[in-house]
Amino acid sequence: MKKHILISGAGIAGLTAANFLAKQGHTITIIDRSTSFSKAGFLISLKSFGVRIMDELELTQKLQAESSPSETVHFIDSNEEIIRSINYDKMNENIERSVLISRGGLHHVLYEAINNDVNILFDSTISQLEEKAGKTIITLSNGDTIVVDLVVVSEGLRSVTRERYFNDCQLEDFNMLYMGGKLKHIHSYQVGVFKIYIDVDKMLSIYPIAADEIAVQCYIHSTQDIGTIKNNASLILKSSFPDYDPEVKKLLDDLLDNGLVFVDKMGMINASDLVSGNLVLLGDAGYCPTALSGMGASLSIFGAKALAHFIAEYPDDILKACEKYNRLMQPIIKKFQTNAKNNAASFIPKDKADLEKFVKKFRSASDKDVQKIMTEPIVLTKDQENFIINQISHEIQ
Repeated sequence: MKKHILISGAGIAGLTAANFLAKQGHTITIIDRSTSFSKAGFLISLKSFGVRIMDELELTQKLQAESSPSETVHFIDSNEEIIRSINYDKMNENIERSVLISRGGLHHVLYEAINNDVNILFDSTISQLEEKAGKTIITLSNGDTIVVDLVVVSEGLRSVTRERYFNDCQLEDFNMLYMGGKLKHIHSYQVGVFKIYIDVDKMLSIYPIAADEIAVQCYIHSTQDIGTIKNNASLILKSSFPDYDPEVKKLLDDLLDNGLVFVDKMGMINASDLVSGNLVLLGDAGYCPTALSGMGASLSIFGAKALAHFIAEYPDDILKACEKYNRLMQPIIKKFQTNAKNNAASFIPKDKADLEKFVKKFRSASDKDVQKIMTEPIVLTKDQENFIINQISHEIQ
């Protein structure tokens, strides 16, 4: 039986789910609070099963066309001294390929693949919902109502719908803001050669992605609330790197003056259950593993495919499909969120002693150890990849 499914949030998770569910013949309505899409946003590394799922959707060629070149990354300190240089080709030997792409670029690929097959409503949010006779009646922000069989909540880390209708969810604040974006800017950096500054309570990444375009991302320790941070973002950025190279400081000024900048705080959602009635959490709204895990996009894409898989497996029992999805995802979420916490602790030292310890360990590590550090979080078991739920391991988790 074909269903009417509302997807609230047209990010990576929501659009991937729409692609899979539309192929199954379901009626899909997507709503998003944005007035339109743009290609702005952080650079992300789509890895492992995330790339394979894009292969399955026949979107790899378009993904590569939107991708950014990546050759070498230099981890350096604030005095421009190289801590460690890593060649991406060498690091990725014997592992699956990854694709460096902006979040907006990935959005664009997924959106173009689906926009003619589904109904997409911009500048729209859920104002109210009511479950009645196995259906969900949704009132939108413009006053319109929609009756659907399932609501997929993929609104991101700060989902309003999750806050309203999921009681047992907590947003874990990492007390770390992240800020960045892209800038059309003639620069002297070598395209494809990245610089990542490791420092006490902060990290700054510079990604030259074209001769006239550069991406910047930074992480800065902060205990302030997100509203205060957004109101003072420019001042925070300017004051956080006062002793850095003048070229770096000018780049940050130019980004603030002329670039497309995104600001938020790192965090993750701890949800014991991804399902509440006819609502199901997907992507960052349910299990954001934070930006430093390197797995947020791939995990969102995998979750979307998993949800669609179980809906296809149980076409007459959508609630059972969602329950199976929840059981599959919980141990995977736990693993990747643990990796995210470990990465945050390692790559953003809290004091000079930790910084010195990190630098010493990173410099002396073997190539094999570095490869393991950089790639280990991308592993799923064969059962998980095939959506097989291991009852014993699930109970242990």
